[in-house]
Amino acid sequence: MGQPAQQRTLEDGELVFAEGDVGDVAYLVDQGAVEVFTGQDDARTVFATLGPGEIVGEMALIDTRPRSASVRAIGLTRLTVISREGLNDRLESVDAMVQLVLHSMLGRFRLAMHRVREGEQEPAPPRVPESEALPLMPGDAALRHGVLQQSRMEARLREAIRTDGLQMLYQPIVQLPLGKPVGYEALVRWPQEDGSVISPADFIPLAEQTSLILELDAWVLRRACEQAVTHAAAMRRGYVSVNLSGRQFAQPSAYELVAGTLQATGLPPERLQLELTEGVVMSDPDHAARLLDRFRALGIAIALDDFGTGYSSLAYLHLFSADVLKLDLSFAREVRRGPSGARIVRAISAMADELGLRVVAEGIEAEAEGRQLYKLGCGWGQGWAYGRPTTLPEATVVVS
Repeated sequence: MGQPAQQRTLEDGELVFAEGDVGDVAYLVDQGAVEVFTGQDDARTVFATLGPGEIVGEMALIDTRPRSASVRAIGLTRLTVISREGLNDRLESVDAMVQLVLHSMLGRFRLAMHRVREGEQEPAPPRVPESEALPLMPGDAALRHGVLQQSRMEARLREAIRTDGLQMLYQPIVQLPLGKPVGYEALVRWPQEDGSVISPADFIPLAEQTSLILELDAWVLRRACEQAVTHAAAMRRGYVSVNLSGRQFAQPSAYELVAGTLQATGLPPERLQLELTEGVVMSDPDHAARLLDRFRALGIAIALDDFGTGYSSLAYLHLFSADVLKLDLSFAREVRRGPSGARIVRAISAMADELGLRVVAEGIEAEAEGRQLYKLGCGWGQGWAYGRPTTLPEATVVVS
C-alpha cells in the first residue's frame, strides 16, 4: 500500500504552491476553497476558484514539469494530499478494464505533453521516460491479455442473453425426512457450441462487474416464471425459487421488475420465491426491510440464502420479512464431521422456529444426512441426494 493520506491546513491567502514550483502531488479540497491564478499582485489573472470535493494540481501526478499556475487558500482551508503512490494504489484496486483504459489515456496524454514541450516538428519519443511514468502502472502483456479475454466473454454473454443462448436448470427443494418436493431452485448455465458448459462461477462475477448482471437477472427471472407456468401440472403447484443479485436488489425498479414479470408471465405470486444472500440484505437494512415488505405483501416468499457464511446476524432477522433460511452447504459438512456442527444447526433451527422461519439445509449428499438434519430442526433440504440440477420436466420426474 502507498503512504497514508496527509492533510494540510492553510490560512486565508496562504500559498498551496507557486507557479514554477516542482511537485509530485495533487490536492483534494476538503474544506474552504482555493484560487488558481498566474502572475502577481495587480497583474494576477485568476483562472478558477475550487471548493470542497474538487482537485487541484493534478498535472503533477502525470507530468514532471514545473507548476503552470499558483494556488492559494481562500479563508481557512483544509486539503488532502494525493500522491503518485496513492493514485497508483487506487488504480491497482479497480477493475482490470478500467486500469487498462486509464493507462492508455495517461500514456497518450504524456505523449501529447512531450510533443508540446519539444515542438510539433519533433518526432514522437519511442517510449515515455521513466521519470514521467506513474510507478508500477498496469499495462503489461498479461493484463492486456486478461482484459481482452474478459471483454470477449462479456460481449458473448451479452449476446447469449439477447438470443436466449443460456439454459435454465432446476434443483428440487424437498420436505424432510421423506424427500417430497415442494419447490425448485432455478440455476442458470451457459452451454457452448462445442458441448462444454461455462460455470456460473466464471460468468456471474463477470456480469456483476457491469450492468450486465441486471440483464442476466431479468432474463433468469422471466424464463423461470415462464417455465413454471408451462410445467405447473408436473410441479404439482410447487414454487420456483430465483436468486436475485445484490445489484438488482438495490435498483429503484427492483419491485417493478418482479411484479411486472409475474404479470407478464401469469405466474401466481405465491409460486415464486426470491433468494437473497444475507450480505445483500445487511448491506442496506432499511432499504431491504422496505422492499421485502412489498414483496411479501404481493404474496412472494423470501429466502435468505447461504445463511451463516457472512454476517450471520440472527439478531437482525426479526427486522426482515423473510420466510426461509437456507443454511449454507458447509453446515451439512460440519454435521458430518461431528457433534459441534450439529449443535450449531440445532441452535439456528431453534432460533428460526421462534421467528416463524422455515429452515432449508443445502448440500445434502445422502438421504441419511437429510434424516439427521431433520432431527436437528431442518424441515426442508436440498442437494444431490434428492436430485442434481436438470431441466424442469426432468426434475419433476426424477423426484416424483
